[in-house]
Amino acid sequence: MVEIKKIMVNIQFDSASLRAVELAKDLAQKYNSQLVVFHEIVDVYMMKKVAVSFGMPVPPDLEEKSKKSATSKIEDLLNDFNGEKKIIVDISGRVEDTLPKFVQEEKPDLLILTDEYEYVAKKVDVNTLIVK
Repeated sequence: MVEIKKIMVNIQFDSASLRAVELAKDLAQKYNSQLVVFHEIVDVYMMKKVAVSFGMPVPPDLEEKSKKSATSKIEDLLNDFNGEKKIIVDISGRVEDTLPKFVQEEKPDLLILTDEYEYVAKKVDVNTLIVK
């Protein structure tokens, strides 16, 4: 039998990634795996980048509020998951750049992505399941 100790899933709150999270939860419960949910807040990253280039101020608590809101949404999605879980919410860049870094740090046995981010699978050395 295959042993899967850690499953990582990327969520961007679209319908495909919500399906990916449901699949990840089911697999994590079946294999008694830790579930790691990764979310990159691209909108805040881009807003900060644009604001700096135009010399506009960025609200000082923007990152904190955005992270808190995203974490809360993810926790709501995981409220029926009883296993070990970890939520990673990042605001440092684009998914295609940051996800491989976090995959390398977390070292999951399985990465679950939506077809929108299928190309990221080429940047990581881990078994990957693509959800459409």
